[in-house]
Amino acid sequence: MTPTWTIFRKELTDTLRDKRTIITMVVIPLVAIPLVMSLVVRVAQRQSEQAEAEQSKIAFVGQTYAPDLYGRFQADSSFAIREDLTVEEAAQLIREDSLDGAVEVPASFQGLIDIDDQAAVTIYFRSSNQLNATQRRMTDVIENYDSTIVSQRIRERDLEERLFDAVDIVTADVSSLQEVLGKTVGGFLPYIFVAFLFTGAMYPGIDLGAGEKERGTLETLLSSPATRLQIVLGKFFVVSLVGLASALISIVGLYLGVRGATEIPPEINEVLFDILTPSVVGMIISLLVPLAVFFAAMILAVSIHAKSFKEAQSSLTPLSFFVFIPIALGFLPGVELNVVTSLIPILNVSLATKDVIAGTIDPVNLGLTYVSLFALATASLAFCVAWFKREDTLFRT
Repeated sequence: MTPTWTIFRKELTDTLRDKRTIITMVVIPLVAIPLVMSLVVRVAQRQSEQAEAEQSKIAFVGQTYAPDLYGRFQADSSFAIREDLTVEEAAQLIREDSLDGAVEVPASFQGLIDIDDQAAVTIYFRSSNQLNATQRRMTDVIENYDSTIVSQRIRERDLEERLFDAVDIVTADVSSLQEVLGKTVGGFLPYIFVAFLFTGAMYPGIDLGAGEKERGTLETLLSSPATRLQIVLGKFFVVSLVGLASALISIVGLYLGVRGATEIPPEINEVLFDILTPSVVGMIISLLVPLAVFFAAMILAVSIHAKSFKEAQSSLTPLSFFVFIPIALGFLPGVELNVVTSLIPILNVSLATKDVIAGTIDPVNLGLTYVSLFALATASLAFCVAWFKREDTLFRT
C-alpha cells in the first residue's frame, strides 16, 4: 500500500466524520435543491393565479372623449375604474402602488375616429406590478376596440379585409423543446453544479491544510516516511473527490426536484427527463472533473498557506466571487461557446453545459474546452505541489 493511498484513506475517513462536510456535500444538495425548485414553481404559479384573479385598479381619464372605449372597460369585470383623477394624480398613485394602471384619452380622440383618422390612447402602468397583468388587460381591450373600428371601416367601403394585410407572416419555430429548455434552464444549472463543487471542496480543503496546522498534526504527518508529494496528493485527491461528489449529489437533487414538482406541465417534464440522459449527465461530469481538480488545488494552496482555519476561510471567501462571476456571464444574452469563450475557465463549463443540455454542442468548441480545462487542472496541481514543498509556506509565522 503506497503512502499516498494510506494518507488518502486516513484523510477521507476524517473528512467524512466532519458534520459540516456531510451537510454541505449530501444534505443540502439532496434536500435544498428539491425544496427550492418546488418552492419557486409554487410561488410563481401562485403569483400568476393571484394576478389573474385580482381586479386591476385603474384610472380612466377622458371617458367623455371615448364613450365606446370606456364602455368596454366598464363591461370588463377584471377592472375597478376610478374616474375622478387627473393624469398626474393617476401616475403618482401608480408609483405609490395605490393604482395598477391608467388610461388617458385625448379630447381629439372621437373626432379623429369619426373622420377615419388615427387617434392615440396612452396607458400608464408599472411593469413590476402583478406580472404585467394590468398592462396586458388594458392593451387587449384597446386592441379589440381597434379591430372593431377597422373592420367597420372596411365594411363601409365594401372592401376585402385581406386588402389591408398583403403579407401574412406565418411563424415556424424550428427549435425543439429540448433546445429551448436547454438554452433557458441550462443557463442556471451550471451555477448549481459549480456552486456545490466549490463549496463541497472548500470545507475539507480548509480542514486538511489550515485545520491540520491548528491541531498540530501536520508536523507528525511530515515526519512520516511519506514524501511531501505523496502527502499533498493524498490530501488533494480527498478534496477533489468530496467536491465532485457534492456536485454529483446536486445532480441527483435536481432529478428528485424535477420528479417532485407536480406543477410542471407534463410535456415539459417529459423533455426534462429526456435531457437528463446518462450520456448528457456523463458529459457534464466530464466537464466537472478537471474543474474539481482546479478548485481542489486552489483551495489547498490557500489553506496550506494560511496560519489558521479562520484565515483560510477569510481568504477563500473573496475568491468565490471569481468563481461565480464567470458563471453569471453565461446568463447574458449573446454569450455563446466559441473559440474564445471555450478557453476562459469556468465560463467555458457554464456555456458548454448549456449547449450539451440543449443538444447543440459544437465538437470543436467542446474539444477546446476540454484542452483548456485539463491544462488549467495540471498547472494548478503542479503549483499546489510546489507550494506545499516550501518551508515558508508550511511554517509561516
